[in-house]
Amino acid sequence: MPSVQALSNMSAKAIDNLISNAGSIPITGVTFVEANEAADGKFEPSVNLDPLLEALIVERGVSGALEALGNDEMAFKLMWDHLDDNYSYYNTAVNDAFIDLGIAYSNYLLDGGERLLDVVKYAPDSAADGNMIPDRSQTLHDNILGNFDELSIVDKFGSAAGDIFERIEDAGLGDILGEIGNYADGRGIYGGYDNQDPAQQIAFDQVFFG
Repeated sequence: MPSVQALSNMSAKAIDNLISNAGSIPITGVTFVEANEAADGKFEPSVNLDPLLEALIVERGVSGALEALGNDEMAFKLMWDHLDDNYSYYNTAVNDAFIDLGIAYSNYLLDGGERLLDVVKYAPDSAADGNMIPDRSQTLHDNILGNFDELSIVDKFGSAAGDIFERIEDAGLGDILGEIGNYADGRGIYGGYDNQDPAQQIAFDQVFFG
């Protein structure tokens, strides 16, 4: 089995041959540091696989890349980290990729997968608000599903928002959006900030994902 370093330097043809022979790309030995445990407050893997992930996305798209990586917890964590490292609010290509990641993750949950509760966004308590809890502590689960927030999609995608809504609905996930035009329903965003109440998202997840 090739090392993770060797995987990052493989050609597209070599990757295709590996997937064909093994069914998926066997990645082992990668660990993750959660944002609340990292000195810099960032969720990161122990090995940089960005070249491999970029090659897989270019050739297969986000969903195909996840399948090639095994569609498991590690695949979602690696993909999220790669996209987050290249994220800016109005980066349409990355925002579009996050929609595909959200669709794949939702299907993973509906198929019985465990929620990914790693902390990926974190800010320690500033004490300015008089409490002793972190100013922000958001899980991977909430970050991924937050990409389905209707108002955010309208803001990020503009005139193309309708196409994004249609893609989500065609995947059988329209309930996450709620009624189009009603920004108060659906799952919405829980950013993990200490002034936010996660009740809406918790209640939604219990009904929709079980």
